[in-house]
Amino acid sequence: MKRLKVVVLALMAVFALGALASSTAFGADPEALPTANESYTGESGPGTLRTLGGKEIVCTSATASGSFSGRTGTLHGDLKGCKSEGGLVTCTGLGEASGVILTLGSGLLVYDSLSPLGVAILGTLTPVHFSCSIVLVEKSGKALCLITPIETATKHFSVTCEQAAAGDPKETVYWEGGVLKTISTAEGLLVSFNHATPEMGMLTGMGLGSTINNITVMG
Repeated sequence: MKRLKVVVLALMAVFALGALASSTAFGADPEALPTANESYTGESGPGTLRTLGGKEIVCTSATASGSFSGRTGTLHGDLKGCKSEGGLVTCTGLGEASGVILTLGSGLLVYDSLSPLGVAILGTLTPVHFSCSIVLVEKSGKALCLITPIETATKHFSVTCEQAAAGDPKETVYWEGGVLKTISTAEGLLVSFNHATPEMGMLTGMGLGSTINNITVMG
């Protein structure tokens, strides 16, 4: 009986240590190591901006650049070959080459899921203005996109942004500092056409990014 009690106490200690390790990991936040400012470049294939109102803008490719340090980063992106109305109307950013839309913003590493552990980039876009013929479009807000791999030293990462339905982002829930948070409708990616009431939107696609040095996104 005494031996059984010792075994039970040992198991309880193991479970307690496991719970402590888990709560410590999830109470913190993911980060990119090394923490020194690290530059990156990226590119992607076709991407689509869809809104709840049924509007659609398709771009054939995109390039991106910026830097990351710890949990935070910057974004400078060019969406290219952008068209609306089923490819009949070219969409162009103000002061940009035909079919190119400049996108600026910032990124923050957060937990997308705790079991299994997943990391996402919470991107915040500064207001972007572009025109599709006589239609003036403005978009801004937040989007949550998954990043892989994590816990692996590498120079190459993939970032995936998905939709659940037209205009609805698939990922809206994340953990920061151990606190569960949700991107509200007012915070999400909002798109306005000719200054009308903004519609919820989502830009979908997958991009590949490369850093100069090997870094590890730590969970």
